[in-house]
Amino acid sequence: MGCKESAFGNLFSEINIRAKIKNTKNIIFKIMRKYSHIFISICFLSGLYGQCDSDYTYYSELPSNVSILVGDTCLFNNDIEVLDSLISMNNLDYNSPLELGTQTWFNGRLRFLVAGNYGNSSGVNDTIYVLPENIGNWTGMASLYLEWNRISNLPESFSDMEGLQSFYINNNVITSLGDSIGNLSNLYFLDLGYNELASIPESFCNLTNLTYLWLFNNNLESLPSCFCDLGLDWNNDDNGGYPYFAIGANMLCDNVDTCVAESEHFELSLDQFYYSFPVYSPQDCDSVSILANPFPYQFRISQPYPNPFNPVAKLDLTIPYDQKMDIRVFDLLGQELDVISNGKIYKSGIHQILWDGTKYSSGVYFIKINDGLDVQVRKMILMK
Repeated sequence: MGCKESAFGNLFSEINIRAKIKNTKNIIFKIMRKYSHIFISICFLSGLYGQCDSDYTYYSELPSNVSILVGDTCLFNNDIEVLDSLISMNNLDYNSPLELGTQTWFNGRLRFLVAGNYGNSSGVNDTIYVLPENIGNWTGMASLYLEWNRISNLPESFSDMEGLQSFYINNNVITSLGDSIGNLSNLYFLDLGYNELASIPESFCNLTNLTYLWLFNNNLESLPSCFCDLGLDWNNDDNGGYPYFAIGANMLCDNVDTCVAESEHFELSLDQFYYSFPVYSPQDCDSVSILANPFPYQFRISQPYPNPFNPVAKLDLTIPYDQKMDIRVFDLLGQELDVISNGKIYKSGIHQILWDGTKYSSGVYFIKINDGLDVQVRKMILMK
């Protein structure tokens, strides 16, 4: 037993070790083949969900109305839940909450939402009547568009959206803003035109960041005593010709603060149809003496009823004195479809206006009423 025996011993030992290693590799390979579907599933799920925190959900595909400004497709669950609530409470027809309106997300949070009822793909596919109580979870929301719906009030939690900078809710039926509206201290642009607001709470004066405030065509008879403290530009327009402040067509007749009463925009609003050019809209002070004169100076036109309608829409037209009226119907593109009255003289009193949409397809239409001094537009939804 010399060097040869020692060398052979070492060789046999190395061969034995290599055999064990090879045997182990074979065992591992067999195990992996047997459970390969499990390993693949684990790897797939890890790639699918591992990149999202527990408060977020990964979406592998996004509809065309959704944009991601910054970040991936891990979207905040609470934001999605509000969209779900909005759909269910208003019986909207969507297969996914991501299909509602036009959405822009930023680092997983819903940042911009266009959910106006415009009759096209950029907004919602039906009317929103109610906002859900959990809307306050949209704490990342910066701009919210809810125009041309039938929303009557804002939930108490709405004031929790403290990141909100621009809010457009014109052409609804808002009657109250709620006492906590002043919590939205980052609001820069607030459009409340063409609603039914009768008053504004004192907390409104906390919105000191406001640069644009549109309150025209409401039912306001008074304003908070602190209203002038908002420090708005009461008289000027921006470079695009839009007013920073406008409050025409309300009922502000007595004890109006100087900043408002002497504003060049005290009797100014924007046209309801195109919402792009200024319209002379005096305060309605004749209605105060309604017993002495049941018909004010301006004509009045009701909202269409029923709305949506099929096939006939009705509106009540109140005429203060005998006058010529021009009444026409337009589609969403502004193309004239029908002429109800071309300068016909209407006697003082109440008249019912009818429009038959039998020969037209489902969609959004506008009826424009013009007496030569005042122009009013009403939105009609034909649903067959």
